[in-house]
Amino acid sequence: MIVDQLINGIVLGSVYALMAIGYTMVWNVLRFINFAHGEVYMGGAFVALYLALLDMPLWLAYVGGVVAGALLGYLMEKVVYKHMRTAPKLNLLIAAIGIAILLQNVAQFVFGASPERLHSPFLTESVLIGGVLINQHYVFIIIIAIIVMALLEIFINRTLMGKAVQAAAQNIHATELMGINANKVISITFAVGSAVGAIAGILVGPIFLVYPTMGVFAGLKGFTASVMGGMGNIPGALVAGLMLGIVESFATGFISSGYRDAVAMVILLVILLVRPQGIFGKIVQEKV
Repeated sequence: MIVDQLINGIVLGSVYALMAIGYTMVWNVLRFINFAHGEVYMGGAFVALYLALLDMPLWLAYVGGVVAGALLGYLMEKVVYKHMRTAPKLNLLIAAIGIAILLQNVAQFVFGASPERLHSPFLTESVLIGGVLINQHYVFIIIIAIIVMALLEIFINRTLMGKAVQAAAQNIHATELMGINANKVISITFAVGSAVGAIAGILVGPIFLVYPTMGVFAGLKGFTASVMGGMGNIPGALVAGLMLGIVESFATGFISSGYRDAVAMVILLVILLVRPQGIFGKIVQEKV
């Protein structure tokens, strides 16, 4: 029982960690929380679902969902957020919530409100690992999450664009003075973070189904993980996502599944009250 819940927690935590990356990357360059990130998670899953229903090869449908998620994040930034960068943060927050509600309603109008299951070739098979029987799709989620995190590490630390993203995270205005195209950096940051969010949605589509509001709690849990890890701290967000998934899994298994979504909210409140800079974050003083 304990091992089963631990495995479930690692699977959930991998998804929450991927979601947290999107919040963290956008925060790094704009100091703003994109509360429409959960709808990118939903959008990627829906596109993958319907591409698969059109008899497209499953792997290509998954890739199409990821590309759609990246494009959605890119358009969000270009059409809305780019024109509001100098606006008060409250205006950006309201705009993000408005985009989220709009995308939920568009998804319901286009795809319908009925939950649908995204196909996975691994869902009905299990594998024996260390004496424990594990669903192959759970193993698939963990492997893909590890690959995505490794690729993200390479992108951020070993590519010129990744270095530009790091520079923008330090000081966006100084980045522009150095001749780096800040608009391009921000757009790519949105696209990459959104692609990772879409991957998370596609990974859970075969388990939790795909429906227009699936991104609401997933987005909140990704946000909780990013706060736990310290806003702007990508390694912290990854560790916090895993921690959140494991705690949620044990709470579901040993208390009640009815408290599943409440666990993340309680943790978020406690972190904000006790250590608002996050478990791995630092208090930074800024001159104003």
